[in-house]
Amino acid sequence: MSMTRSLALLAVALVLTACAAPAATTRPTGTPAATPTAVPATAAAAPATPTAVPATATPAPTATAVADACADPQLKNAGRLTLSTDIPAFPPWWGGDAATQYDNEPDGGSPWSEIDFSAEPYSGEGFEGAVAYAVAEAMGFGTDEVDWLANAVFEQAFAPGEKPFDFHMAQIAITELRAQAVTFSDPYFDSNQSILALTGNDITSATSIEELRGYRLGAATNTTSFSFLEDTIAPTVEPSVFNDNTGALEALQGDTVDGIVVDLSTAFFMRDAQLEDFDTEEPEGTIVGQFGPPAEPDHVGFVLDLDNPLVACVNQAIAEIKANGTHEAILDEWINTGEEVPFLE
Repeated sequence: MSMTRSLALLAVALVLTACAAPAATTRPTGTPAATPTAVPATAAAAPATPTAVPATATPAPTATAVADACADPQLKNAGRLTLSTDIPAFPPWWGGDAATQYDNEPDGGSPWSEIDFSAEPYSGEGFEGAVAYAVAEAMGFGTDEVDWLANAVFEQAFAPGEKPFDFHMAQIAITELRAQAVTFSDPYFDSNQSILALTGNDITSATSIEELRGYRLGAATNTTSFSFLEDTIAPTVEPSVFNDNTGALEALQGDTVDGIVVDLSTAFFMRDAQLEDFDTEEPEGTIVGQFGPPAEPDHVGFVLDLDNPLVACVNQAIAEIKANGTHEAILDEWINTGEEVPFLE
């Protein structure tokens, strides 16, 4: 990623979510020590083609079903693709400048335009932004045929009931429970969970899950990060639960917890853009480690209405951009840096 793009990302962002984009409280005022997006090559580096599709993904449809879904797509608005993500939106998942009026953006701006620290989905920048427009193109839609809806509450996207969007993307992990209420596409991203702490805290010397259990840990509610904290780390100290990653980060800064569980890409962004000491240019945060096998990485997919046949066409588009190298190029531009992070087992 160019330095210009890195600076542009930081000018509009604060905090990523652990599979959810959180609200922010302050605006970063400096450039991170390193590109704030990474999935180590040795971890769940989000390969162009996932090595395994989770059991909750939609079974492969017949060729006829795919052809029908793409030839006559059942859309919320005829002739237009209605997409959705969270508001505010944050790098590396989303890019652009909310104050900029993009050619394909509605006159007068979008809901994100009203938030001066937010990224802008209509820019087509950031990992999810670029993937969204690549999938739309593979489905036969031009950039001027894509509309965006803002989702203010993370859980609302995968709650039961009819949705106003054709599909939603906001780092939402595919789980069996969520798949009872919505239909997920095939995965477009995989990510390991990780532990973020303040530099200097004793927890940074931990090298195993067992060594983590005695520390004060926390994560955002209704996320796979909190489930991982409770079920896999199983701390001996009651874990803290927060409304979102903003609350988790504030608790970390306020010494309420020793470490927080977030997905690895979020940990990099928090460390490099949120916890940096801009006076000394030294990071205040440390990624203690990430969790690999036997822990399963999060498989992130698009969210559609339950049993929506459009998923067949969406999955075909995802497969196409993976096969032609587009997906891998987007990963390399916005996510992968290859930085090594130790595994905690």
